[in-house]
Amino acid sequence: MKGKVVVTTAVLLAGTAMEAAQAETFNLEPVQVVGSDVHPSQEVRTQVEDSFNQSRSASYVNGSVIQNLNPVNKGDALRYNAVGLINQPGDGGRFGGGTKIRTFGDWGASESIDGLPAFKLAGEEGGGYANTIIPSIAVDRIGVLRGGRAVQYGDGTDGGVVETTIKSGRYYTNHQAVNLDVSTAKEAMTQGEIADHGEAWDYYMAGNWLQGEYNGDPENLERQRVLGGLGKFGWNIGPDTRGEFLAIIDRSSPDIIRNGNVESIEVNSEVGAATVDHKFSDRSSVRVGALVTNTRSTWDARARDRNVNNRIVFADHYLSTPLAEGLRYDGSLGLEYKQTEYQRDRLWDNTFDDIALKSANSLTVNDNLVLSAGLRHTWFSNDIIYNGAEQPNNLADDKVWSYEFGASYSVLDNTRVRGSVATGYNRFIEKYGNFGADALNANGAGDDIVESRTYELGINQGWAGGWLDVALYTTEQDGVPRRNNDAIESVKVDQSGLEVELFTRITSQLTMSAGYMRVLQLETTRADGTKVNGNIFWDGQSTSVPENQFNLRLDYHLTETVNLWGAGYYSTGYEAVAADDSVVERDGFLRLDLGAGWAITPNWAVRARVENLTDERDFGQTVKGAPVNDEGKLGRVFWLGTDITF
Repeated sequence: MKGKVVVTTAVLLAGTAMEAAQAETFNLEPVQVVGSDVHPSQEVRTQVEDSFNQSRSASYVNGSVIQNLNPVNKGDALRYNAVGLINQPGDGGRFGGGTKIRTFGDWGASESIDGLPAFKLAGEEGGGYANTIIPSIAVDRIGVLRGGRAVQYGDGTDGGVVETTIKSGRYYTNHQAVNLDVSTAKEAMTQGEIADHGEAWDYYMAGNWLQGEYNGDPENLERQRVLGGLGKFGWNIGPDTRGEFLAIIDRSSPDIIRNGNVESIEVNSEVGAATVDHKFSDRSSVRVGALVTNTRSTWDARARDRNVNNRIVFADHYLSTPLAEGLRYDGSLGLEYKQTEYQRDRLWDNTFDDIALKSANSLTVNDNLVLSAGLRHTWFSNDIIYNGAEQPNNLADDKVWSYEFGASYSVLDNTRVRGSVATGYNRFIEKYGNFGADALNANGAGDDIVESRTYELGINQGWAGGWLDVALYTTEQDGVPRRNNDAIESVKVDQSGLEVELFTRITSQLTMSAGYMRVLQLETTRADGTKVNGNIFWDGQSTSVPENQFNLRLDYHLTETVNLWGAGYYSTGYEAVAADDSVVERDGFLRLDLGAGWAITPNWAVRARVENLTDERDFGQTVKGAPVNDEGKLGRVFWLGTDITF
């Protein structure tokens, strides 16, 4: 045997080395996302999922790291600390943060909560903080699962999935905590959590309140209020059965300044989920569940009213059994139904119904070699209504086969290689309205489901004090919508890249983690074979491609109670190649945060942070050679905070 099978790339940055009941400060520790303490009813499912993901790449960031870097906008903290996310120019400030993973032919990956089927939400518009739906205090970890993920997660998985794991009351006893943060940007942030567990039950509840009084600094923002709450409840129905229930409510209300006027935006979000796991034996279990999401964004001054609502029900059977000495099979078979309602500006009222059969399987040989194979078949149905009139069904394909094949093998005790080919698909419901009514133009390409295929090779090298992970990938997206001459055509987008992650314990007091991402190629091809480079969605516009993206975190424990930390991100610049081969280059940028934490007592910690130490305001938006216009933009911000645990 070359080494115990683990998910070598599923290593997160832990935010604390303390027990759960103590106050948290920034701290880097490697934690394996395998073999976690789950209820007996979930053990078979966990084994099947872990084995199937052996050949895949993922980056994780712990919730307390998120909380220290940006307690309001989780996406901002995630993109600067997880490899795979594409940071595009002009969107690098604290308020934004997209979910584009590896791929340029989409507008962001879907999200998953606690491993449930993936979904999309109606995004924030106009200004202010985005990604507020889950209080950061409630986040256990967020993972960027890279490469096509259709087999397990479904829609919106061209380049990967962003998966958030929420804390569980199973790990707390009579726990209460409050976090308070204030900043020189005239912000006050309050978060709280309570959690407890008994033999047959557990609960975790959290809430947050942000009040920002910006008064035109930055110049496009007057104020913002965010109110949110979350509850996660577990019921051990029996020794072999567990139910889990989740409820989330979020209210984000930015008042933005546009053309000298204050305009109000309201974003309301709700998520509800229920799952039941039951173990038939040590080798067999089942999970059934339902997920409901509602999000609505209204901006009355611009007559915008946008809803994305999801209704998902699913059931999966899991089997883990030895086939012979040194040979184990892990697999699942599942059924999923998803309905998505998409309403836009009182013009579009669309419903998308998807039914899927899926299976994920793996063989483990001598506790080392893992071979995986997954298959999903999804049937699609559209009901499109524009301005009150039902539209003809131009859906080019009403079904899609998705697949995944992979292998991983430890060639030495601490050296594991992996390879995979995996597909994703994207409904791309955002094209309705963003392309006018052209997406329904029969003279165009109709309505395509975007399909992606990713080939990847990777290696993970571990040692006593850390690990190094390298991944090389290439992804093709087919069916990406492109507006051209008042019609929609479907194009192919090819991209490839290199990703590197590192964790090392330099001394007993100093730890470091780092990441690097390089996009090696981006090419768009029309149906007639014409190459249009980075011109993907609209004729005359080109995508800015980052050349090199670096991130670095250092954590120094000065004493047992005082730690100093730094987190930096550096982009060397961007290049946009138009269809006519003309090139627009943009400058890179550096973002640097420094912080300190002092655990005055085991249950009381104080924190200080300098956000954006270099006072960056442009974030790659300026074309090379042109003067930088940073007027009216928010730069350096100082934070003070405290964590109190009762």
